[in-house]
Amino acid sequence: MQGGITAVLRRLVWLTEALAAVLIGFIVCCNAAQIFCRYVLLSPLSWTDEAMRYAMVWVAFLAGSALVFRQEHMALNVIDAIRSRAVAWLLRAFVLLAIFGFAVLLIVYGWPLAMRNIRQLSPSAQIPLVYAYVAVPVGGVLMALYAAWLLIFPKSAPVIEDDIEQLQP
Repeated sequence: MQGGITAVLRRLVWLTEALAAVLIGFIVCCNAAQIFCRYVLLSPLSWTDEAMRYAMVWVAFLAGSALVFRQEHMALNVIDAIRSRAVAWLLRAFVLLAIFGFAVLLIVYGWPLAMRNIRQLSPSAQIPLVYAYVAVPVGGVLMALYAAWLLIFPKSAPVIEDDIEQLQP
């Protein structure tokens, strides 16, 4: 069962990374369109800045949650330099608990904030702001899920390519 759930979590991480990559592509296209319209057509687009800003919020939370599962978070990388396995295990557990606690705060405070803005529209693009704000609790749920899983089953963590290179003679 553990292996099946780990496989599902890895697919979910892949999906969130793919969605973040698509959003980055969207941001690049919006930026290019804005530059073209502003400097070539001399008629700037009014909606691109807001659309890029809200897409970047989603990218931050989706990619940030994937970093938790891949254990590529900066604090987790610092722990790798510690030689004592017991100390490294305690510090890794502490960091994952801190990430889990922070993620719970994102959920608890992010969801009501998103729901308060359910009818509000952005000024230029007229995008419902709930779409931007809901990234906070969604990212929190993903981070909490990944941190909890790694706390319970630390051996299910994915192997990072740098670790593979260090294992080879």
